[in-house]
Amino acid sequence: MARDRSPERDKARQIWLDSGGTMTAREVAEKVGAKPEQVRKWKSLDDWNAALEAQKPPRKRGGQPGNKNAAGAGAPMGNKNAETHGAYSAVRVADLPPEQREYIEGITLETEANMLTELRLLIAKEADLQNKIAALEGADPDTLYIDRVVEMRTPKGQERLKQQMEKLEALQREEDSLLWDMDTESGKPPTRQQEKKLERLQREIAALQDTTGDKARELEESAYNVTMQTVIKASAFDRAMKLEAELNKIHGRIIKLLDSIKGYELESRRVRLEERKYNLAKQKLSGAFEIDPETGEINDETEGDGDVFAD
Repeated sequence: MARDRSPERDKARQIWLDSGGTMTAREVAEKVGAKPEQVRKWKSLDDWNAALEAQKPPRKRGGQPGNKNAAGAGAPMGNKNAETHGAYSAVRVADLPPEQREYIEGITLETEANMLTELRLLIAKEADLQNKIAALEGADPDTLYIDRVVEMRTPKGQERLKQQMEKLEALQREEDSLLWDMDTESGKPPTRQQEKKLERLQREIAALQDTTGDKARELEESAYNVTMQTVIKASAFDRAMKLEAELNKIHGRIIKLLDSIKGYELESRRVRLEERKYNLAKQKLSGAFEIDPETGEINDETEGDGDVFAD
């Protein structure tokens, strides 16, 4: 028959949880009047660590408490804080000057909506690049602009932490198995060999928990160390050349798209002409022609829009 659950077992668990997991097994044992070894056994069997994690408030996404990442207010939508020369930056039609925006919004084509949308975006990008190139034409040739920032980062020991966590989990499983063997229904005391093995496992687990806890807190702040930072700058001429290269690419895409639009329109005309030929041939075979009441000519574009005359 199994032994009754000790009332000190739940009391010890609550005392340890109330301390936020800071109390040692010996301190908890003194509070409830039990042996430290017994408290460690309860802690493992009842999984106090999981209960402690469950009662912690969920961690919020974003910056950690006390950081100054968005002091005052965050950057507004569409800001240019991270822009360098601007050749590859996204462009919105709303950001362009009024006259250019009016010109782009006034473009209309009788083609599919996606072709029209793509053409508008390309023209907006073209206008933006032209504005940036024009702004660099009068710049001081000695002025240097930040082109890019190169950082060399080194990992902060994630692999080492992973190995330690795997070892810790293996030791905890071994401890659980040993405690299960020691907690027999017969009530016999554990052997000296079992007690020595349990003490060794608990020492190793405690040491690994301290090590992995410190390492995890370090990695929580940053997964990498910045060992070197290089700021690469470029002159106004170099920037203008990069912008010109990107502008040439945009021109090529616009020309290609215009060719596609032209091909689409020619194909649409061919289809409409074939439809007219089909309607006319159908009327000739039936001997009944549709006459446009306004022009008096045979209507070969649509069916049922005019007066019908039979031969």
